[in-house]
Amino acid sequence: MTELTDRYLFAATRSLPQMQREELSRDLAERIADTIDARVESGASTPETAERDALVELGHPAVLAASYSDRPLMLIGPRYFLVWRRLLIFLESFVPATVAAATALGLVLAGGGWEIIGTVVSTGLAVAVHLAFWLTLVFALIERYDTGAVGSTDKLLGWTPDQLPQLPEVRRPHRRGDLIASLVWLAIAAAFLVWQQFGIVWIGGERSAVPLLAPELWSFWLPYLFVLIALEAAFAVWIYRSDWNWANAIVNVVLNAAFAIPVIWLFVEGMLLSPEFVALVDPHLDADAVRVLSVLFVGGVAAVCTWDSIDGIVKAARGGGRGTLDFPGNRSPRRTSV
Repeated sequence: MTELTDRYLFAATRSLPQMQREELSRDLAERIADTIDARVESGASTPETAERDALVELGHPAVLAASYSDRPLMLIGPRYFLVWRRLLIFLESFVPATVAAATALGLVLAGGGWEIIGTVVSTGLAVAVHLAFWLTLVFALIERYDTGAVGSTDKLLGWTPDQLPQLPEVRRPHRRGDLIASLVWLAIAAAFLVWQQFGIVWIGGERSAVPLLAPELWSFWLPYLFVLIALEAAFAVWIYRSDWNWANAIVNVVLNAAFAIPVIWLFVEGMLLSPEFVALVDPHLDADAVRVLSVLFVGGVAAVCTWDSIDGIVKAARGGGRGTLDFPGNRSPRRTSV
Protein backbone atom coordinates (compact mmCIF):
# COMPACT_ATOMS: atom_id res chain seq x y z
CA MET A 1 0.00 0.00 0.00
CA THR A 2 1.04 3.60 -0.50
CA GLU A 3 0.84 6.62 1.76
CA LEU A 4 -2.29 7.80 -0.09
CA THR A 5 -4.10 4.55 0.73
CA ASP A 6 -2.85 4.69 4.33
CA ARG A 7 -4.29 8.19 4.65
CA TYR A 8 -7.64 7.05 3.26
CA LEU A 9 -7.78 4.16 5.74
CA PHE A 10 -6.87 6.52 8.58
CA ALA A 11 -9.56 9.04 7.57
CA ALA A 12 -12.22 6.34 7.15
CA THR A 13 -11.58 4.53 10.45
CA ARG A 14 -10.49 7.19 12.96
CA SER A 15 -14.05 7.85 14.23
CA LEU A 16 -14.91 4.16 14.74
CA PRO A 17 -14.45 1.99 17.85
CA GLN A 18 -11.21 0.02 17.94
CA MET A 19 -12.71 -3.33 16.92
CA GLN A 20 -14.66 -1.88 14.01
CA ARG A 21 -11.65 0.22 13.05
CA GLU A 22 -9.40 -2.80 12.58
CA GLU A 23 -12.05 -4.76 10.70
CA LEU A 24 -12.91 -1.92 8.31
CA SER A 25 -9.24 -1.09 7.75
CA ARG A 26 -8.50 -4.69 6.81
CA ASP A 27 -11.53 -4.99 4.51
CA LEU A 28 -10.87 -1.68 2.81
CA ALA A 29 -7.19 -2.45 2.28
CA GLU A 30 -8.10 -5.71 0.55
CA ARG A 31 -10.80 -4.03 -1.52
CA ILE A 32 -8.51 -1.21 -2.64
CA ALA A 33 -5.68 -3.62 -3.47
CA ASP A 34 -8.00 -5.86 -5.51
CA THR A 35 -9.39 -2.89 -7.41
CA ILE A 36 -5.89 -1.58 -8.18
CA ASP A 37 -4.70 -5.01 -9.36
CA ALA A 38 -7.74 -5.45 -11.59
CA ARG A 39 -7.27 -2.04 -13.23
CA VAL A 40 -3.54 -2.56 -13.76
CA GLU A 41 -3.93 -6.09 -15.14
CA SER A 42 -6.50 -4.83 -17.63
CA GLY A 43 -3.96 -2.27 -18.80
CA ALA A 44 -6.37 0.58 -18.18
CA SER A 45 -3.99 2.65 -16.03
CA THR A 46 -0.75 2.87 -14.08
CA PRO A 47 -0.66 1.76 -10.42
CA GLU A 48 -0.73 5.38 -9.21
CA THR A 49 -3.71 6.28 -11.40
CA ALA A 50 -5.48 3.05 -10.50
CA GLU A 51 -5.05 3.83 -6.81
CA ARG A 52 -6.55 7.32 -7.13
CA ASP A 53 -9.43 5.97 -9.22
CA ALA A 54 -10.11 3.28 -6.61
CA LEU A 55 -10.26 5.86 -3.80
CA VAL A 56 -12.50 8.16 -5.84
CA GLU A 57 -14.80 5.20 -6.49
CA LEU A 58 -15.03 4.48 -2.75
CA GLY A 59 -16.02 8.12 -2.11
CA HIS A 60 -15.66 10.39 0.89
CA PRO A 61 -14.15 8.42 3.82
CA ALA A 62 -16.58 9.94 6.34
CA VAL A 63 -19.58 8.78 4.27
CA LEU A 64 -18.06 5.32 3.94
CA ALA A 65 -17.40 5.07 7.70
CA ALA A 66 -20.95 6.19 8.50
CA SER A 67 -22.48 3.57 6.21
CA TYR A 68 -20.21 0.86 7.64
CA SER A 69 -21.08 1.67 11.26
CA ASP A 70 -24.78 2.19 10.45
CA ARG A 71 -24.67 5.85 11.58
CA PRO A 72 -26.57 7.86 8.96
CA LEU A 73 -25.22 11.35 8.39
CA MET A 74 -28.35 13.38 8.05
CA LEU A 75 -30.14 16.53 9.04
CA ILE A 76 -33.38 15.60 7.33
CA GLY A 77 -31.73 13.21 4.90
CA PRO A 78 -28.14 12.12 4.24
CA ARG A 79 -27.45 14.04 1.01
CA TYR A 80 -26.58 17.43 2.53
CA PHE A 81 -25.42 16.48 6.02
CA LEU A 82 -21.66 16.81 5.46
CA VAL A 83 -22.10 20.00 3.40
CA TRP A 84 -24.27 21.51 6.16
CA ARG A 85 -21.79 20.47 8.87
CA ARG A 86 -18.77 21.87 7.01
CA LEU A 87 -20.45 25.22 6.29
CA LEU A 88 -21.80 25.49 9.86
CA ILE A 89 -18.38 24.85 11.39
CA PHE A 90 -16.75 27.32 9.01
CA LEU A 91 -19.23 30.13 9.71
CA GLU A 92 -19.41 29.52 13.47
CA SER A 93 -15.61 29.62 13.66
CA PHE A 94 -15.39 33.35 12.88
CA VAL A 95 -18.76 35.11 12.38
CA PRO A 96 -19.85 35.29 16.08
CA ALA A 97 -16.33 36.24 17.20
CA THR A 98 -16.07 38.92 14.51
CA VAL A 99 -19.43 40.45 15.43
CA ALA A 100 -18.55 40.33 19.15
CA ALA A 101 -15.18 42.02 18.51
CA ALA A 102 -16.84 44.74 16.42
CA THR A 103 -19.42 45.27 19.18
CA ALA A 104 -16.68 45.56 21.81
CA LEU A 105 -14.80 48.07 19.66
CA GLY A 106 -17.92 50.20 19.21
CA LEU A 107 -18.72 50.17 22.93
CA VAL A 108 -15.16 51.16 23.83
CA LEU A 109 -15.32 54.06 21.39
CA ALA A 110 -18.62 55.09 22.97
CA GLY A 111 -16.97 55.14 26.40
CA GLY A 112 -18.64 52.03 27.81
CA GLY A 113 -17.61 50.49 31.13
CA TRP A 114 -17.57 47.00 32.60
CA GLU A 115 -20.98 46.24 31.06
CA ILE A 116 -19.14 45.79 27.75
CA ILE A 117 -18.24 42.20 28.70
CA GLY A 118 -21.84 41.11 29.24
CA THR A 119 -22.99 42.81 26.05
CA VAL A 120 -20.21 41.27 23.98
CA VAL A 121 -20.78 37.74 25.33
CA SER A 122 -24.55 37.91 24.83
CA THR A 123 -24.11 39.32 21.32
CA GLY A 124 -21.70 36.56 20.33
CA LEU A 125 -23.99 33.84 21.68
CA ALA A 126 -27.04 35.34 19.97
CA VAL A 127 -25.23 35.48 16.62
CA ALA A 128 -24.05 31.88 17.00
CA VAL A 129 -27.56 30.63 17.77
CA HIS A 130 -29.18 32.61 14.93
CA LEU A 131 -26.51 31.47 12.49
CA ALA A 132 -27.04 27.80 13.36
CA PHE A 133 -30.84 28.12 13.22
CA TRP A 134 -31.13 29.91 9.89
CA LEU A 135 -28.45 27.82 8.19
CA THR A 136 -30.15 24.63 9.38
CA LEU A 137 -33.53 25.91 8.18
CA VAL A 138 -32.13 26.71 4.74
CA PHE A 139 -30.64 23.22 4.38
CA ALA A 140 -33.83 21.60 5.66
CA LEU A 141 -35.79 23.42 2.95
CA ILE A 142 -33.24 22.45 0.32
CA GLU A 143 -33.49 18.79 1.33
CA ARG A 144 -37.28 18.98 1.50
CA TYR A 145 -37.57 20.17 -2.09
CA ASP A 146 -34.45 18.48 -3.48
CA THR A 147 -35.02 16.92 -6.89
CA GLY A 148 -31.75 15.00 -6.86
CA ALA A 149 -30.30 17.06 -9.70
CA VAL A 150 -27.44 18.43 -7.61
CA GLY A 151 -25.60 15.13 -7.37
CA SER A 152 -23.93 12.99 -4.73
CA THR A 153 -22.35 14.10 -1.47
CA ASP A 154 -18.89 13.73 -3.01
CA LYS A 155 -19.89 16.07 -5.83
CA LEU A 156 -21.36 18.61 -3.41
CA LEU A 157 -18.21 18.59 -1.30
CA GLY A 158 -15.90 18.55 -4.29
CA TRP A 159 -14.09 15.68 -2.60
CA THR A 160 -10.87 14.23 -4.03
CA PRO A 161 -8.17 12.03 -2.49
CA ASP A 162 -5.94 15.13 -2.25
CA GLN A 163 -8.10 16.27 0.71
CA LEU A 164 -7.25 13.24 2.84
CA PRO A 165 -5.66 14.16 6.20
CA GLN A 166 -1.99 13.49 6.81
CA LEU A 167 -1.13 10.55 9.05
CA PRO A 168 -0.37 11.49 12.70
CA GLU A 169 3.32 10.65 12.40
CA VAL A 170 3.58 12.95 9.36
CA ARG A 171 2.02 15.85 11.27
CA ARG A 172 4.24 15.46 14.36
CA PRO A 173 7.28 17.40 13.01
CA HIS A 174 5.01 20.39 12.34
CA ARG A 175 3.50 20.10 15.83
CA ARG A 176 7.00 20.05 17.35
CA GLY A 177 7.70 23.47 15.83
CA ASP A 178 4.37 24.78 17.10
CA LEU A 179 5.17 23.45 20.59
CA ILE A 180 8.57 25.12 20.72
CA ALA A 181 7.17 28.45 19.48
CA SER A 182 4.32 28.34 22.01
CA LEU A 183 6.61 27.57 24.96
CA VAL A 184 9.05 30.31 23.95
CA TRP A 185 6.31 32.96 23.74
CA LEU A 186 4.80 31.85 27.04
CA ALA A 187 8.23 32.09 28.70
CA ILE A 188 8.62 35.62 27.29
CA ALA A 189 5.18 36.57 28.63
CA ALA A 190 6.01 35.26 32.11
CA ALA A 191 9.37 37.06 32.08
CA PHE A 192 7.65 40.29 31.04
CA LEU A 193 5.22 40.12 33.96
CA VAL A 194 8.19 39.94 36.32
CA TRP A 195 10.34 42.45 34.43
CA GLN A 196 7.70 45.18 34.27
CA GLN A 197 7.49 45.28 38.06
CA PHE A 198 11.00 46.74 38.19
CA GLY A 199 9.61 49.72 36.32
CA ILE A 200 12.05 50.26 33.48
CA VAL A 201 10.13 52.76 31.33
CA TRP A 202 11.78 55.14 28.85
CA ILE A 203 10.19 58.54 28.27
CA GLY A 204 12.00 61.14 26.18
CA GLY A 205 15.30 59.26 26.45
CA GLU A 206 15.17 59.12 30.25
CA ARG A 207 14.61 55.98 32.30
CA SER A 208 11.94 56.06 34.99
CA ALA A 209 11.56 53.37 37.65
CA VAL A 210 7.79 52.92 37.65
CA PRO A 211 5.94 49.65 37.13
CA LEU A 212 3.87 49.28 33.97
CA LEU A 213 1.06 47.26 35.60
CA ALA A 214 -0.70 48.27 38.80
CA PRO A 215 1.03 46.73 41.86
CA GLU A 216 -2.43 45.96 43.33
CA LEU A 217 -2.80 43.29 40.65
CA TRP A 218 -0.32 41.09 42.54
CA SER A 219 -3.07 40.39 45.06
CA PHE A 220 -4.92 38.24 42.50
CA TRP A 221 -4.76 39.07 38.81
CA LEU A 222 -1.03 38.72 38.14
CA PRO A 223 -0.84 35.32 39.92
CA TYR A 224 -3.95 34.44 37.89
CA LEU A 225 -2.04 35.25 34.70
CA PHE A 226 0.92 33.12 35.81
CA VAL A 227 -1.45 30.19 36.40
CA LEU A 228 -3.00 30.82 32.97
CA ILE A 229 0.47 30.79 31.38
CA ALA A 230 1.21 27.46 33.07
CA LEU A 231 -2.10 26.05 31.79
CA GLU A 232 -1.30 27.30 28.28
CA ALA A 233 2.10 25.57 28.44
CA ALA A 234 0.52 22.31 29.58
CA PHE A 235 -2.08 22.64 26.83
CA ALA A 236 0.64 23.17 24.21
CA VAL A 237 2.34 19.95 25.33
CA TRP A 238 -1.00 18.15 25.25
CA ILE A 239 -1.64 19.34 21.67
CA TYR A 240 1.78 18.05 20.66
CA ARG A 241 0.95 14.62 22.07
CA SER A 242 -2.68 14.32 20.98
CA ASP A 243 -3.15 16.74 18.04
CA TRP A 244 -6.20 18.95 17.46
CA ASN A 245 -9.77 17.71 17.92
CA TRP A 246 -13.03 19.37 18.90
CA ALA A 247 -12.48 18.95 22.65
CA ASN A 248 -9.05 20.59 22.38
CA ALA A 249 -10.45 23.39 20.23
CA ILE A 250 -13.08 24.16 22.90
CA VAL A 251 -10.39 24.19 25.61
CA ASN A 252 -8.38 26.60 23.46
CA VAL A 253 -11.37 28.95 23.15
CA VAL A 254 -11.89 28.85 26.93
CA LEU A 255 -8.22 29.64 27.61
CA ASN A 256 -8.29 32.58 25.20
CA ALA A 257 -11.48 33.91 26.79
CA ALA A 258 -9.95 33.46 30.26
CA PHE A 259 -7.16 35.81 29.19
CA ALA A 260 -8.97 38.34 27.00
CA ILE A 261 -12.03 39.05 29.14
CA PRO A 262 -10.21 39.93 32.42
CA VAL A 263 -7.46 41.92 30.65
CA ILE A 264 -9.94 43.98 28.62
CA TRP A 265 -12.14 44.50 31.69
CA LEU A 266 -9.20 45.64 33.84
CA PHE A 267 -8.07 48.03 31.10
CA VAL A 268 -11.52 49.53 30.52
CA GLU A 269 -12.00 50.00 34.27
CA GLY A 270 -8.61 51.72 34.57
CA MET A 271 -7.18 49.06 36.87
CA LEU A 272 -4.60 47.49 34.53
CA LEU A 273 -1.91 50.18 34.31
CA SER A 274 -0.18 51.62 37.38
CA PRO A 275 -1.12 55.20 38.37
CA GLU A 276 2.56 56.14 38.29
CA PHE A 277 2.93 54.99 34.70
CA VAL A 278 -0.28 56.79 33.64
CA ALA A 279 0.91 60.00 35.32
CA LEU A 280 4.27 59.66 33.58
CA VAL A 281 2.93 59.26 30.02
CA ASP A 282 -0.20 61.41 30.33
CA PRO A 283 1.58 64.74 29.63
CA HIS A 284 2.88 63.34 26.35
CA LEU A 285 -0.56 62.25 25.03
CA ASP A 286 -3.66 64.22 24.15
CA ALA A 287 -7.23 62.93 24.42
CA ASP A 288 -7.34 61.68 20.83
CA ALA A 289 -4.10 59.76 21.21
CA VAL A 290 -5.36 58.13 24.42
CA ARG A 291 -8.57 57.06 22.69
CA VAL A 292 -6.72 55.66 19.67
CA LEU A 293 -4.27 53.73 21.84
CA SER A 294 -7.14 52.37 23.94
CA VAL A 295 -8.96 51.15 20.85
CA LEU A 296 -5.77 49.58 19.49
CA PHE A 297 -5.10 47.78 22.78
CA VAL A 298 -8.62 46.39 23.19
CA GLY A 299 -8.90 45.53 19.51
CA GLY A 300 -5.46 43.93 19.49
CA VAL A 301 -6.16 41.69 22.49
CA ALA A 302 -9.55 40.69 21.07
CA ALA A 303 -8.13 40.08 17.59
CA VAL A 304 -5.19 37.94 18.76
CA CYS A 305 -7.35 35.76 21.02
CA THR A 306 -10.07 35.47 18.39
CA TRP A 307 -7.57 34.48 15.72
CA ASP A 308 -5.97 31.86 17.95
CA SER A 309 -9.40 30.42 18.77
CA ILE A 310 -10.37 30.30 15.10
CA ASP A 311 -7.05 28.67 14.22
CA GLY A 312 -7.73 25.86 16.72
CA ILE A 313 -11.27 25.39 15.40
CA VAL A 314 -10.08 25.22 11.80
CA LYS A 315 -7.38 22.68 12.70
CA ALA A 316 -9.96 20.57 14.54
CA ALA A 317 -12.32 20.76 11.56
CA ARG A 318 -9.50 19.61 9.29
CA GLY A 319 -8.82 16.63 11.52
CA GLY A 320 -5.47 17.72 12.91
CA GLY A 321 -2.62 20.19 12.79
CA ARG A 322 -1.02 22.11 9.98
CA GLY A 323 -0.96 20.39 6.62
CA THR A 324 -4.01 18.18 7.19
CA LEU A 325 -5.93 19.67 4.27
CA ASP A 326 -3.82 20.25 1.20
CA PHE A 327 -5.12 21.54 -2.09
CA PRO A 328 -4.88 19.50 -5.28
CA GLY A 329 -1.45 19.71 -6.84
CA ASN A 330 0.37 20.55 -3.61
CA ARG A 331 2.01 17.16 -3.45
CA SER A 332 2.48 13.94 -5.39
CA PRO A 333 1.82 10.43 -4.06
CA ARG A 334 4.85 8.88 -2.40
CA ARG A 335 4.97 5.10 -2.38
CA THR A 336 6.03 3.48 0.88
CA SER A 337 5.89 -0.10 2.05
CA VAL A 338 3.74 -1.08 5.01
